[in-house]
Amino acid sequence: MLEQLAKLLWLKGEADSGPSGLEIATAALLVQVSKADGEFTGDERNQLLECVMEHFGLTDIEAEDLLSRAERDQADATCLHAFTRQIAKELDNDERQEIVRLLWRVAFADKHIDNFEENVLAKVAGLLGVSPQDRIRIKHEVEAG
Repeated sequence: MLEQLAKLLWLKGEADSGPSGLEIATAALLVQVSKADGEFTGDERNQLLECVMEHFGLTDIEAEDLLSRAERDQADATCLHAFTRQIAKELDNDERQEIVRLLWRVAFADKHIDNFEENVLAKVAGLLGVSPQDRIRIKHEVEAG
């Protein structure tokens, strides 16, 4: 009851009122990969939404909100380091590899990997501390379906 009253009075804490920093950082990287080839197709957008809904357990509305926030943050960002630093700080190697898996899923959404997407993904994986061997292994796993 007190929580409902706090929500009504906007006293609820900032951390509880929207996506977490980890969610935003992950979604921003997904947006970056999806836009790397100069296009952000409907298939890529749908795959991105599906990835964040599955990975973070979000509803459609929460995923749309996260995507909007991530697109703004990604457009305002001058580099990928802020996003990758957030993820690397909070996740272990297996969890960071799972983020790379999400990135590959989005990159493959249009059934074609562009050189720009490949390069962005390689850079992001490196910044996350995921080895080139693991990045390629994950790529093949995602590609195989």
